[in-house]
Amino acid sequence: MSALPRPEPRIRPLAERDLDPVVAIEREIYEFPWTLGNFRDSLAAGYSCWAYHGADGLVGYAVMMIGAGEAHLLNLSVASACQRRGYGRQLLEHLMGVGHLAEVDRGGERDPV
Repeated sequence: MSALPRPEPRIRPLAERDLDPVVAIEREIYEFPWTLGNFRDSLAAGYSCWAYHGADGLVGYAVMMIGAGEAHLLNLSVASACQRRGYGRQLLEHLMGVGHLAEVDRGGERDPV
């Protein structure tokens, strides 16, 4: 019997169900990690929150605040075991696209990339 194909990594909106693994990664890689409350507050505030899922589950996440024609990257993290594989770059590129779309949606010009 052949092995099942591994699912492609995907970036999707961060959900409450992601928060336990997010906090575990946060505690693993930072001396002063965000708390569960920080992530819950970010979701409740409507920040642009994203989860990056690979074949083995959550590998990274990002939180960005968008408003008044600006985007502020608040957190972008990749699990230590998954670092140096391009996941952080892919998350950042995704966030840049989200920021550009938010600017276009509010009537601004899209910068050439």
